[in-house]
Amino acid sequence: PSLQSALFVSSQLQHPSAEVREYACASISKLLQQKHVIPAFLQRDVVRCLGPLLMDHSLAVRETAAGALRNLSACGGFEVCDDMVTNDIMTPLVALLKEGSTGLDADQLSPKKCRETNKNYIEDIANEAINLLWNICECNNTAIHIFNKEGCLEAVLQYMKKFSTNVDLAISVANCLQAVTEDNPDLLCSFNASAQQVLEAVMLCPESTMKHILLRTLIAGTVWNIKDTIPPGSLGSMVNAILKIFSESLAVDAGETIIRMNEAEKNRLKFVAETEENMNEVMDNCVLCEDNMEEIPKEKLRRENDISDLLPSDTWELKEVTALLTAQQTALEIIVNMCCSE
Repeated sequence: PSLQSALFVSSQLQHPSAEVREYACASISKLLQQKHVIPAFLQRDVVRCLGPLLMDHSLAVRETAAGALRNLSACGGFEVCDDMVTNDIMTPLVALLKEGSTGLDADQLSPKKCRETNKNYIEDIANEAINLLWNICECNNTAIHIFNKEGCLEAVLQYMKKFSTNVDLAISVANCLQAVTEDNPDLLCSFNASAQQVLEAVMLCPESTMKHILLRTLIAGTVWNIKDTIPPGSLGSMVNAILKIFSESLAVDAGETIIRMNEAEKNRLKFVAETEENMNEVMDNCVLCEDNMEEIPKEKLRRENDISDLLPSDTWELKEVTALLTAQQTALEIIVNMCCSE
């Protein structure tokens, strides 16, 4: 069944309808989370099929294609990432990231942002693409070489500038930066004053959420990786700034945070349940229109009374705790490296 599914879904990637291509990419993305399915898709040359869709004229197809490739790189491991580089996934990926970085400040009323769902396609596509880039660069030295050669740092830093409005995208960029700056002396010359100012702005960000703590910690790790670009006179203050961020990260009581977030989750779920119950009562009482006594479809009424955009997103408490634990683990790992260096 897995091979049959791979054969059918892969055949839909070239369909003339953008909606069919999007559905095929989304289906592949879901299937690739099952490791035993990956060989079947590799036999179907899925990387060469998905790669061109990163530059599809449909932004929705770009996002789902990037998501599918991200899952392939995350679930497939080193060998699959090597295979992706061999099949030239870096060419469309680099092109996508560069094109997106130039359109970040485009008119928000353009088709690139769907006002109805408040969805920013450029930033959402970038989040998938940068995670894909991060996975590949962690596994493959050729990808690192291409990152250096193609000047990807400038494009990636453009996305980092969105940290004040899109912390999730910024965290993805920070993870990628920490990976590509580790033991990569050829990249150091690209960290000019402008690039360093972007990193400094993030380190000085005053937000206190767990995600922002993680973001600052990752950027501090990146700055440590590029310490050779820091003027000798500024090295001491830079180290102090890094240690201050690590100290703030490790000072948070993870146990207390977990208990607090657990309570917050219980209260949120209780509120959601009560809200849904109230909405059901409204629908039951208002299924007849007073003007013409015609029955109103419940689906329409539910859409008109939908307040889901006012509620917290699912599992945000879990994401906050995960961000804190990741930040503390990252801080400890970098401190160990600092102490073990020359």
